[in-house]
Amino acid sequence: WSTSSPRPPPRLAGHPASAHPLTNGPVPDLALTIAPDTHPGRLRVDIHANPALYTHDDLTNHLTRLHHFINNLAANPQQPLNRSELLAPAERAQVLEEWNDTARDIPHGTLPVLFEQQVARTPDAVAVVFEGVELSYREVNERANQLARLLLEQGAGPERFVAVALPRSADLVVALLAVLKTGAAYVPIAPDYPADRIAHILDDAGPMAVITVEDSGVEPPADTARIVLDGPATQEALDAQASGDLAEAERLAPLQADAPAYVIYTSGSTGRPKGVVVEHRGIVNRLLWMQDRFGLAADDRVLQKTPSGFDVSVWEFFWPLLVGAGLVVARPGGHRDPAYVAEVIAEQRVTTVHFVPSMLQVFLQEPAAAGCEGLRRVVCSGEALPPEVVERFRQVLDVPLFNLYGPTEASVDVSWWECQGPLGATVPIGRPVWNTQLYVLDAGLAPAPVGVAGELYIAGTQLARGYHHRPDLTAERFVANPYGAPGSRMYRTGDLVRWNTAGEIEYLGRVDDQVKIRGFRIELGEIESVLAAHPDIAQAAVIVREDRPGDKRIVGYVVPAPGAVPDPQALRADAAKSLPDYMVPSTVMVLDVLPLTPNGKLDRRELPTPEFTASASGRAPRTPHEEILCQVFAEVLGVDGVGIDDNFFELGGDSILAIQVVRRAGQAGLGITPKDLFQLRNVRDLAPVATVVTDAAAEDVDAGIGEVPATPMMRWLFERGGPVGRFHQAMAVHTPAGLTLDDLRAALRSVVAHHDMLRTRVVRSAPDAVPALEVRGRAAVDVDERISRIDVRGLSDDEVHALTRAELDASARRLDPEAGVVFDVTWCDAGPSARGRLLWVVHHLAVDGVSWRILLADLAAAAQAAASGTAPSLSRRGMSYRTWATRNQELAQEALVDLSLWTSALKAEEQSLGSRALDPARDTVSTLRDITLSLPEATTADLLTTVPTAFHATVQDALLAGLTLAVSDWRRRRGLGQGTAVLVDVEGHGRDSLPAPADLSSTVGWFTSLYPMLLDAGEVDWSDVWAGGADLGRSLKWIKEQVREYSEKGSGFGRLRYLRPETEAELAALPAPQIGFNYLGRFDVSSGTGDDWTAVPEFGLVGGGDLGMGAAHAIEVDAVTENRADGARLTVKWTWPNALFTDAEVRDLAETWFRVLGALAAHGQRPDAGGHTPSDLSLVELSQSEIDDFEDELGSEWGTW
Repeated sequence: WSTSSPRPPPRLAGHPASAHPLTNGPVPDLALTIAPDTHPGRLRVDIHANPALYTHDDLTNHLTRLHHFINNLAANPQQPLNRSELLAPAERAQVLEEWNDTARDIPHGTLPVLFEQQVARTPDAVAVVFEGVELSYREVNERANQLARLLLEQGAGPERFVAVALPRSADLVVALLAVLKTGAAYVPIAPDYPADRIAHILDDAGPMAVITVEDSGVEPPADTARIVLDGPATQEALDAQASGDLAEAERLAPLQADAPAYVIYTSGSTGRPKGVVVEHRGIVNRLLWMQDRFGLAADDRVLQKTPSGFDVSVWEFFWPLLVGAGLVVARPGGHRDPAYVAEVIAEQRVTTVHFVPSMLQVFLQEPAAAGCEGLRRVVCSGEALPPEVVERFRQVLDVPLFNLYGPTEASVDVSWWECQGPLGATVPIGRPVWNTQLYVLDAGLAPAPVGVAGELYIAGTQLARGYHHRPDLTAERFVANPYGAPGSRMYRTGDLVRWNTAGEIEYLGRVDDQVKIRGFRIELGEIESVLAAHPDIAQAAVIVREDRPGDKRIVGYVVPAPGAVPDPQALRADAAKSLPDYMVPSTVMVLDVLPLTPNGKLDRRELPTPEFTASASGRAPRTPHEEILCQVFAEVLGVDGVGIDDNFFELGGDSILAIQVVRRAGQAGLGITPKDLFQLRNVRDLAPVATVVTDAAAEDVDAGIGEVPATPMMRWLFERGGPVGRFHQAMAVHTPAGLTLDDLRAALRSVVAHHDMLRTRVVRSAPDAVPALEVRGRAAVDVDERISRIDVRGLSDDEVHALTRAELDASARRLDPEAGVVFDVTWCDAGPSARGRLLWVVHHLAVDGVSWRILLADLAAAAQAAASGTAPSLSRRGMSYRTWATRNQELAQEALVDLSLWTSALKAEEQSLGSRALDPARDTVSTLRDITLSLPEATTADLLTTVPTAFHATVQDALLAGLTLAVSDWRRRRGLGQGTAVLVDVEGHGRDSLPAPADLSSTVGWFTSLYPMLLDAGEVDWSDVWAGGADLGRSLKWIKEQVREYSEKGSGFGRLRYLRPETEAELAALPAPQIGFNYLGRFDVSSGTGDDWTAVPEFGLVGGGDLGMGAAHAIEVDAVTENRADGARLTVKWTWPNALFTDAEVRDLAETWFRVLGALAAHGQRPDAGGHTPSDLSLVELSQSEIDDFEDELGSEWGTW
């Protein structure tokens, strides 16, 4: 879009003309140009914007505001900028008046009066249904009248409170109505609340009576009446009461609309809940609006399942009873069981139900949810409603869905929005209800423009009276309304929102630490206060984390008091004495110190997140499945034998080898997934979950043909800038003597026909569009054109090696992915009696490190088959790359839950490691330097076996722990700070990124995942590190847990960063890691007399790119374990732009890393080395300190049971 400030059209030679800017180029967001106009004394203002982000009306509004602002500034040059009017009169009137024009006359009534009027209209209609028992309106009313008279005898009346501590039941409905009939307000108390919380509510509210049941355990103060509904004395007293409606003379005072109706206690930041006093006027307005908008009929039934301490329960209880509909009461605890909820909805013909979004998401996964065909409307409120939940809802239920919003302080809900039509990044909370004004204001209480974030303030009839016994807090949150009548108030919600152009409000987040879990409003400060009150605790902090969309988890962090050793489980148990279950932290972590920002405030981003997974130990196989898996383990790991209890990773396995296990197990007829292997780790636990593989499990042979949507790594590549046509991987392998060109061509044709990605090409729908891939048919590639033969007979090995190196560059130049040329093969033919070499170069878009194992094995099998004249038997087909890429796109909508993990990592402040920051425009492939170092065989052997076995870790855990310590020491010695946290981009194989079943073990393609890890080794004694001491072991355990946290969710980062538009910009704006790390696992590298089709030792797996392609990191670390005839050796290539570091600086870092790894290998030999960490334990939750104590006490007996 392009628009300008109004001005007369220019004229050329007397003819009208129009100006069209031609040189601006594409605008990524919004560009503002101010320049002298062609007319003297005028300024010209042009706005150019991305049409995907702005409409023409948006730009017109921007110009109007700017024009108004500048005029105000010129007219009042001494006025402070923050007090200068930004909104033009029309927009100001729109946001303050037009969109808040909600005035409506309502009857001057109260809840009990409106209920009694309905009883008179339909006395015999069913009012309440509970556990199969139905009560008519007359029966409910008579029971409520009898209980009301009993309460009047105890002194109940207007401006007085009655606590109701009953489980959900028909009696609860009767009790609430009875309290209201006396003119008193009810105070709901969940009987299962902790005794300390109940005592506080009773003490603060000061009710004149408590209605409860015998076994509730609720004991009021001595001066408070206790009415036990199921007690014989109470039943006798009730039977003696008249059942007709109360006369006004019976009450202490007449019923009034401005009298309190109920008091609901919500979480308080001081550590104690606070009571919100809501008057009849507000809740009656809310219920009458709801009836006008949704129109319950006599045959409607509303499900009451919300706990009475949550304000949504108010409309569930009373809305149907005021209009003659039915109220179906769920059994106690039933709201937590989706299957039960679906059953009640179907059996009781429920037409209206409410869910908090997190529960709706779970409910929609229940198979029986789709059978709830009697529903007419579903209401959501209590927390933000994610768009993906709405989309899922539309797939399952064909009924209207409404998103409502409102705090307890404003009579339940103040806005509504029907979930119709296409959705944006957020689901709006909509427009105000009757007699309610919603103001979006800035810090100075000035109205925010449309589309600009501000804090939401609520005014109108529905405002609560305030907080009981808290005039200070009432004055703080209920403030004077500058836009209403004199003396009117507005409530400051603390919610960050904005108006959209349709006059609807969109919720953006909070301006404080308040959160909502399952619809309950929680002040984290209250939980922190409870934890900090424990005598063993000096400091406490609490955060909320989402591990899955809608699944919020409270995590507590504590610092012990001097000399104290707090038990996390004991702390949780103690907190449960004061907090309801939904506020008790699911985990409490004990820290030496809480992380702080540079200005001394708590740095919540640095608080670690605990994770818990699984483990085991070893015997001989007992079943056929165990025999197959033990053999596969041994083959992949290169060991003589494996027992059923042996841990795959303790024997040297890693994530890359895990893929081979899956593939070879599949070839042997057993189906397992990489996730199975990572979770179960041994044959004993893996065999029972393995499935028998049949050909039916494979995809259709043509499923991989067609357009492949962009993957995260494709987007990452094209975002780097510069040409990418030569971005490749390559391997040189020995070829057998006697190989002919015809056999090689036949073999390669078979492999290319079998593996889709070798037939791919880059396609673009438009020149500036995001590239995608297209897989062509199996006969689309002329393989013979891709093979070059060079005669090397008579050349020495050194000459052949030099020729291969030179040919590598030429072969890479022949790649052209947009023309479909994604591989090139060069055969160095040494004659019929000598072995030759094959150089195979493949564009990285079509291959990754794991793919080479598949390709080389299939090429060897195909060549052997061609030589013998038989049909080749190639790797078994699994999921195609195209299907995987499509599933990735779909899963992008489910990855939002981990956004905070990645933003926390990337926001970590890190000083530049080099002489300046990386600039991909200058720091291109042409500027790169590299060195390659190898670790001695003995040290490598310890890192592959001894260290992983001792620490129940993987090789990558050890390598990353060493790298973190090495970078910390290197920075420290170079004067770049004393910090021990290091931000690293870690490559994973990415083949475990989809939920099972997803057999990718034999699929060729670029599956790599790339995600940041913020790793912190903690404070260490460097002399102890170099000596291989205990500090080194503690750091490895700590980093192992951090690596688990990131690795479990690694695939989600790419989806959020590149495949989800609303999070792409947020993550792209954050700093990128300076270091890239990739461990490729173990590769077989032959000696000069090694096997055919194995890698040439001096070549190995190599890669490269176009000289103009931007560097991805300041330092790249590519490590691989090469299995040689004389033993395994860790070989590492370090790459960096020459402008950022000297050769000596990088060599220093590389050697420091090897020094740490050597110390770690030495530490692994110590008898006291190693131990478990929390992620190793699946059946219990223990802290690291608890595990260490158990291991110290039990020694070798630990873990044997």
